[in-house]
Amino acid sequence: MLKKIKLLFKKFNALLRLKLHEINFFNKLEKPTIINLNANDICNSKCTMCNIWKNKQDKEITYDDLKVILSDPLYSNVTGVGITGGEPTLREDLVDLYKACIDFLPKLKYLSIITNCINVKDVKRQLNLVNELCKAHNIAFSVMVSLDGYGEVHDKIRGREGNFITAIEVINFVKEDLKIPVSFGSTISKENVWEIDELLDFAKENNIYGRFRVAEFIKRLYNEDRSDVIRNFTNEESYHLALFFEKLKRTYEKNSNYKRTYTSIQNILLGGKRTIGCPYHKKGININAKGELAYCAPKSKIIGNGIESSSTIIYKSNLSEKKRILTEECDDCIHDYHAQITYKEQIEIYKDKFQKKFLKPFDEQRVVKLSSFLKSPILPKNKYSILIMGWYGTETVGDKAILASIINSYQNKYGEELNIIIGSLYPFITDQTIKELKVKAQVVNTSNFEFLRYSKACDEVIMGGGPLMDLNELYVPLLSFSVAKKYKKKRTIYGCGLGPINQEKYKIAIHKILELANEIKLRDKKSQEYTSKHFNNTNTEMIGDPAKSYIKQFAKQSSPNKSKILSLYLRDWEYLYVKGEMSLEAFNLTKNQFEEALAALIKKKAEAYKVEKIVFNHMHNFVLGGDDRDFSRRFIKSYFSKDTRVSYDKKLSTVDSIVESMKQSELNICMRFHSVLFAETLNTNFLAIDYTMGGKISSYISENSQPKNMLTIKQLIDNYHEDTIN
Repeated sequence: MLKKIKLLFKKFNALLRLKLHEINFFNKLEKPTIINLNANDICNSKCTMCNIWKNKQDKEITYDDLKVILSDPLYSNVTGVGITGGEPTLREDLVDLYKACIDFLPKLKYLSIITNCINVKDVKRQLNLVNELCKAHNIAFSVMVSLDGYGEVHDKIRGREGNFITAIEVINFVKEDLKIPVSFGSTISKENVWEIDELLDFAKENNIYGRFRVAEFIKRLYNEDRSDVIRNFTNEESYHLALFFEKLKRTYEKNSNYKRTYTSIQNILLGGKRTIGCPYHKKGININAKGELAYCAPKSKIIGNGIESSSTIIYKSNLSEKKRILTEECDDCIHDYHAQITYKEQIEIYKDKFQKKFLKPFDEQRVVKLSSFLKSPILPKNKYSILIMGWYGTETVGDKAILASIINSYQNKYGEELNIIIGSLYPFITDQTIKELKVKAQVVNTSNFEFLRYSKACDEVIMGGGPLMDLNELYVPLLSFSVAKKYKKKRTIYGCGLGPINQEKYKIAIHKILELANEIKLRDKKSQEYTSKHFNNTNTEMIGDPAKSYIKQFAKQSSPNKSKILSLYLRDWEYLYVKGEMSLEAFNLTKNQFEEALAALIKKKAEAYKVEKIVFNHMHNFVLGGDDRDFSRRFIKSYFSKDTRVSYDKKLSTVDSIVESMKQSELNICMRFHSVLFAETLNTNFLAIDYTMGGKISSYISENSQPKNMLTIKQLIDNYHEDTIN
């Protein structure tokens, strides 16, 4: 108990310090600790999101200029300087700028540079000179290389052929020869928004670390006229980037500060405000190549010249400009400056942690008691309000069709008198889904208490589609149904399947959910048999997968003319589906054999149907559950790198886009369960790959189609080996 009190006291003190720090922001003006120093105002690239390269050489700050500027007491606490441009390595005397920083900044600890690596030999020479200087003075030195895409994509954006190759050459030189920290900085604009995943793939494969940013209007880059490529994303592009930054946070970036920055970028892309602070609020200053000072590079006006006047006086006498930036610019600034956590952020983190900790132990009795203290939301009078839950917020295209089907069913029953609320694990995902489906609904977060408030108030709570299986997120329907029961609201399971169920704690949770339900509508016979075996519930019926009834409407529509296309709807095969049946080592061996056999099957079918195109399409675009586009890129690179017929759909997948691609294809090869359901319901020529090892795909085929439409993993591998021998 004493430890808990001490921990709470420690957290309270930390919050209090953060709050006092923000209250005293202008009352106690601190000296900067970091400097962004522009070595020059010219560049040898022709970047599409910057106009510095159009400048002619002008005044460039010298060692003696920096002696004047940096000797001012304002800089006595500076610990780090980042030297940028233009392109800093264009200066023959670049090392002198670093020497000035070392000579006149008494508390200096680290120096850095950002370079485009176009003149590769000169860049290497300059980096070596600076590195030797820093080593001699025990100052840390790091390098960031500009890299805006993979291969020709980068060259196009930078306006320099071969720049990608020279950039990688410099990265390897710094890693292997200089042996100092190196990373890349990637700027995302309109021109590379759909190509950025390929750069991330390359970085992961080659163990290269980098950070990603969204192009911003920045005064020192003179790019106010580049609104065609800067922050000019469509809704689809912004959503795609939000997915990309989520992938970065979960699979690539390890630094918690940078993850917070990525969360802030996501929030701005989706229409919100900046959620993080900025070092240039209080700890940073920008010095340009003429010795002019600015509070920050992106948004600040020039506030004076440090060569001509005291930096201290300039810094303190222009606070109206700092206040202007804070009030007019910061909320919408997407630039990737990383800062210590703010009071507001910390409060939100504590709230989030508390709610998740309260919800996830599957303690429904505690949550039911809590619900008494939660204020019910105000719902429209004279309307039937439903709360649809499930694994929404991670939905596949199939889940979108399920949701659409459930909503259609209730709209047919209640018409204009229906009020729809959807519970989502990641609301920004479901917000996009309802836009695609053209549905009017409210999305609430199932990771906090919000969905409990609606469970208490809605007329009916629905577990809508998807499997009841070994998932931590089972707390969502379990707690929601428990609260709904207390307040005598209807609880419905609509179109769900059961399994796989292996762990006892999940089995208990699933049984409780089934017991709490007033009405149970299951998607397959196996699930119905399981329920009948364990429960005596007369309200149980088998209705099939809800997505099927929704997709049937498309089958009735006229089909486009067949094209010479082989369409693929594949996914990464995961150990989850065979766990308990084979070891991980055996699975990895089988997986390699499976992928070889699958590639051979695709080539064989392409020849049989004489197709002109082989197109990889995708049922899922989110990192949770596996972004199928990631699998496609890897699979193509491994087995189809020289096949000019092969391409993959980089864009986002919708119900409409998948239906259209299936209907115009000569043959659809399907792995994802709902791709099988779509292909069969649309009466297309298809072949299902049962990666579920006799699970839901096998069940669906046996109930709805012919055995000839399906291959098991074993059959696929055996057929491949047989063909190889023959």
